[in-house]
Amino acid sequence: MVLLSEARHAFARVLGRADLVLFSVSAVLTIDTLASAASMGMTWFTWWGITMALFFLPYGLMTAEMGAAWPGEGGIYVWVREAMGARWGSLAAWFYWINNAYWTASVYMVFGGTFHTIFLKAHLPSPLRDGAGATWTHTGIAILVTWITVAIGVVRLDVSKWLPNLGAVVKTAIFLGLGVLGLSSLFQGRPPANDFSPARFVPDWGASLVFLPVLLYNAMGFELMSSAGDEMKNPQRDVPRVTLLAGVVIAIVYTLGVLGILLAVPLSRLSLVTGTWDALEVLGRQWGSAGGALVLLLGVGFLYACVANIVTWSLGVNRVAAAAAAEGSAPAVLARLHPRYDTPYMAFVITGVVATALLLGNAALSSRADNVFWMVFKLSGVCFLVAYLMVFPAFLLLRYRRPAQPRPYLMPGGMPAAWAASLLCTAFIAFAILLFFRTAPTAEDPAAAVRDFWLLLGETLATLAVGLAFLPRIKRRMG
Repeated sequence: MVLLSEARHAFARVLGRADLVLFSVSAVLTIDTLASAASMGMTWFTWWGITMALFFLPYGLMTAEMGAAWPGEGGIYVWVREAMGARWGSLAAWFYWINNAYWTASVYMVFGGTFHTIFLKAHLPSPLRDGAGATWTHTGIAILVTWITVAIGVVRLDVSKWLPNLGAVVKTAIFLGLGVLGLSSLFQGRPPANDFSPARFVPDWGASLVFLPVLLYNAMGFELMSSAGDEMKNPQRDVPRVTLLAGVVIAIVYTLGVLGILLAVPLSRLSLVTGTWDALEVLGRQWGSAGGALVLLLGVGFLYACVANIVTWSLGVNRVAAAAAAEGSAPAVLARLHPRYDTPYMAFVITGVVATALLLGNAALSSRADNVFWMVFKLSGVCFLVAYLMVFPAFLLLRYRRPAQPRPYLMPGGMPAAWAASLLCTAFIAFAILLFFRTAPTAEDPAAAVRDFWLLLGETLATLAVGLAFLPRIKRRMG
């Protein structure tokens, strides 16, 4: 058995600036939640602008500073460990890693639903076309693709990096395609599917607010490239520049993607699982057979982009977990490297097992694919954001506790700006976590809504309990 701590020399520096831009775009452009974001209606555009200014910008500046100052393998685990100690670093790494297993399940429910709609629905017997039968079909497809992803992740990074790189291009094309098709339809005189009057852009505190955490979720992922710092050609120089460039690209293409969906699909008929494909189909139909061919191509690209999303995140978070395990801050099994590819293969395998169990369990509880997706996604989102409740305070603590650490990039504004950025982003995260516990529109009935609340709370506390179970071991190892 080879452990990560024994194989530091094995990492080749294969990631250049172009790779990092594509890697970051692929990580942050989470195409599976595009329909969820559009479910907010016109208020999405206002909330997106607020999120960009008050969260995305300071978040990007903070992660750029920490990523350039601590560019080694491990990402947020290293940052929290250096600021708060190994036990807190372990807890951050645990939530960061386990969220990916949960998120894999939610993304592949979207994959399964879209694949079912494009290729299978017309050919299946009626019990498998809709309702519970369709949900189980989506689930079966999701489990199959989960294990294909595990196999991809085991391959060396200089090979597997091409999948997220291409995924960034494909996802950008889909977002742009939605925007261009939607705007061209509008310019040809076709009315939009929703009301775009100015009053609709005013933020409210209605039912759509339950989807507000999706905006935060969709704005995050820049720190992921720092998890592979030992494999970058020049991390100190590239990380800050990549953060700025990728951020501009992401802000623009997200806006176009949501705009395209809202121009094509009425909010009352927007599905969280198949909404993106539904929008592409409506917009493409207006262009005849040529539009149909383009939409089918974009639909296949959407499926590929879902896989690229998961592979991108798995490549990063499994290295975070392996780095923590190599230092005794996580189960040693996560540090096991493949004897041929030098990748943390057991982290990928365990991710597959957890995602499979979550898919089967939630499909057994709900007959609606939308609700299965949203329940799994909420669990993933809560765990992901809990990790950041440690990351942003860690940024501030590192300024005080590690002032001598070389910082090739320093966030401007001095300590007042550092305090403001850390507190603001932490407040955003805490608020988003609370919103995830609001009743979702996908709930089948009031009793199911209550069940879903307690299920989410129980799953979150169980995840925390497992993470805390490692802390006494870490204390003994670290002395």
